[in-house]
Amino acid sequence: MWPVIGHEWAVELLDRSVRTAKLRHAHLFGGPPQVGKTTLAKAFAQAIQCIEEDAPCGACRSCRLVEMDRHPDVFVVSPQKGRIKIESIRELQRVVALSPVEGRRRVCVISRVDLATLSAANCLLKTLEEPPPRVILILTADRLDSLLSTILSRCQVLSLRLLPTEQIVSALRARGQDGERAQLLGRLARGRIGWALEASEDKRVLEQRNQVLDELMELGAGTHVLGFSWAERLSRKPDDVPVALQLLTSWWRDVLILASGSTAQITNVDREPQLCEWAARYGVATAKEMLHDIRDTVWRLEHNANLRLALEVLTLGTPGGL
Repeated sequence: MWPVIGHEWAVELLDRSVRTAKLRHAHLFGGPPQVGKTTLAKAFAQAIQCIEEDAPCGACRSCRLVEMDRHPDVFVVSPQKGRIKIESIRELQRVVALSPVEGRRRVCVISRVDLATLSAANCLLKTLEEPPPRVILILTADRLDSLLSTILSRCQVLSLRLLPTEQIVSALRARGQDGERAQLLGRLARGRIGWALEASEDKRVLEQRNQVLDELMELGAGTHVLGFSWAERLSRKPDDVPVALQLLTSWWRDVLILASGSTAQITNVDREPQLCEWAARYGVATAKEMLHDIRDTVWRLEHNANLRLALEVLTLGTPGGL
C-alpha cells in the first residue's frame, strides 16, 4: 500500500518499475505546489529500500527509517533560504560515490530542483550524465519549464496533476473530518491534497487565510493609504507573500465567476455572501483586471523585483485600498 492519495497512474508505473527491477537512474516529479510530489518521492524511496516482498510495507525497519528521514542510504537535498546551492550538490556527489550501507541502492531525493542555482544545476547535470552504479535520483519541481532541458532529457518525468475536489473530500472524511469542514477544505484546496491535509491538522493555516481575507474586506472599503500600509506590513513577512497572493487570486477568481454568471464552482464557499456583493459592485471587467495585476505581481517577484514596491504597485490599480 503506497501512502499516496491520488496519482494512481504514477503509483502504478513506479510500483511496476520496482517489482520488475527496471528502475531508471533518475526520476523527476513535477506539478503544482502541495499536490503530493514530496509524498510520492518518499513513498518511492520506501518502495526501493523496503525489505518485504509487498513494498512499501510501511512497517519494516527500512520503511520506518525513510519515513523519519533517518535511513543511511537515503540522502535528501532541500533548498536553503530559497535556493539549492552548488555546495549541496557537491555533498550529494560525495555521498553517491559511496557504497550503500544497508540498502540495495542509494537513493537521493532533491526537493525543488527548480530552485537550484545555475552552477548547482550544471553540477547536478554531471551526475545525471554519468550516474554511479546502484544510485537512484528522485527530483521534484514546481516549475518544469524553469529547468535546463538537459536535466529534463535525462530523467523520467512524471507530471502530477491537481486532484478532483471529491477525492480530496473523501480523503479528509476518511481521516475523521466532518462533512461540512471536509467540503470547505476540499474546495479551498483547489486540487492540492498537501494543502488540505496540512489545513486539517494545523488550524493556523485557516487562521492565516481568514486573516488575509478579513484584511481584504477592510481594504476594499478603504483608501490607497491603507493599501500602502498593508503592502508595508506584508513586505516584512516575505514568506507570507506567496500565500497572500494565492488567496487574492482565488478571491477575485470567485468574483469573476459570480459576476459572469458562470456555473463553475467558487472556492471560498464560506464567504459567498461577501463574494456576491463584490461581484455586483465591481463586475467582470474589474475582476479580470485584478487577476491580471496579481499575475503581473507574481511575475515581478519571480524576477527579483523589490517586494514592497511590487505590492504597492498592486494596490494602485485596485478598487478601494486593494
